[in-house]
Amino acid sequence: MKYKQQFSIQLKNLFLILSFLFAGILSGCEYQVDIRGLVDQIIEQIVPPSPISQTPIVPTETFEATLVVAETPVAPPLSGTVELVLWVPPQFDPQLDTPASQIFKQRIAEFEAMHKDVFISVRVKGVSGPTGLLEALTITSGAATQSMPSLIVLQRSDLETAVSRNLLIPFDTYSDEIDDQDWYDYAQRLTVVGGNSYGLPFAGDALTMVYRPTVVGESPDSWNDLIRRGEPVAFPVADPQSLLTLNLYRSLGGELESTQRLPQLDLELLTQLYQLFADGAQSGVFPLWLTQLQRDSEAWTSYNELRSNWVITWASRYLSDPTDDSTLAIFPSINENSATLSDGWVWCLTDPRVQAHELSIDLAEFLTEEDYLKVWAPAKGVIPVRPSSLSAWDDQALRTLLGQIASSAHIRPNNEIVNTIGLVMQDQLVQVLSGKTTAPFAAQAIIDRIGNP
Repeated sequence: MKYKQQFSIQLKNLFLILSFLFAGILSGCEYQVDIRGLVDQIIEQIVPPSPISQTPIVPTETFEATLVVAETPVAPPLSGTVELVLWVPPQFDPQLDTPASQIFKQRIAEFEAMHKDVFISVRVKGVSGPTGLLEALTITSGAATQSMPSLIVLQRSDLETAVSRNLLIPFDTYSDEIDDQDWYDYAQRLTVVGGNSYGLPFAGDALTMVYRPTVVGESPDSWNDLIRRGEPVAFPVADPQSLLTLNLYRSLGGELESTQRLPQLDLELLTQLYQLFADGAQSGVFPLWLTQLQRDSEAWTSYNELRSNWVITWASRYLSDPTDDSTLAIFPSINENSATLSDGWVWCLTDPRVQAHELSIDLAEFLTEEDYLKVWAPAKGVIPVRPSSLSAWDDQALRTLLGQIASSAHIRPNNEIVNTIGLVMQDQLVQVLSGKTTAPFAAQAIIDRIGNP
């Protein structure tokens, strides 16, 4: 109380002094005032020296600044029961009543048995559409990250899109398994976008030919041989992706990979390609009804309905359900090039929990191990992604054929090429098969519409 009274008196004195000073200044009087001394006296009156501490004041210039860096918080380790969630398309549902699904289901149970307190749940999503794998992942990533899967199965085209949307975590940050020697080249490339690998492949597919040897004889040596036979060959001419046409263009030596946004197309090669289609239309190999087919499934149906005895389709259609009257053949060569276009499915990392990444990686590696795929791939009917898987096929001829397909396969062109060039190629193919234009005009129209860089 005594201190408060003293402080009140000193504060009044300060106000009187300041009032006197300001009054003098306003009146125009000249004063030689020692302002620093005056202020010091005022401060001494208001805040007297502390009787507790007699530590001398150290000059400011002797202090050195010290940068204090805040430590990045470390995510707490996983504890208790850990759930790993897998998103898969319907064909990989472990609850299906098929040998491959049972093998997959057993493999999951083995991983759970090896890891105490780990529980794996599998959720089936559509292949496409608003509730499909890619769109569901996009929506979940933006609205409910806690509901993101640990691993997701994506095909190559969806993997590219997911990377562009920053939905996937680079797999090679945690694992170098994709660099192992026991992968086919096409399988390794399925996972790579922009120099980073985004998963591990477990199932492959490729464009092949299925035919009825008892009706048409041996498989053709080349596309020219096929055209000479004059038998209708079913394939989805109206498919906007035009994968068959893109594959044939590349087989002719056309460049589809470029450092630019779109590759420069070759007018001469395009003319040669569309002349092949025009010749096939004239010989009956590419009848007009093909222009109504938009999907691979429609071409497969036409084959099963005996509208044709040859069909260009994905190998998995035949391998998953082979028939006695049909045989699988490698994609016909053109100009002695037998390379075929491939696709496949990849386990991708999407778990938002950083502390769960290593466990999710372990699971992906477990689901792509040599011994497991050697049993699962033949049961599922897919092109092998590992050379070691070939030994599981009992049929020696089929084993040799699958090895040739997997060794010569190259992955589909990137999404921009398929969606841009493929669409223009499809349009001109319909025009040629309908007799509305010629090969040279079709080739030039493609160049004009794409606009070579």
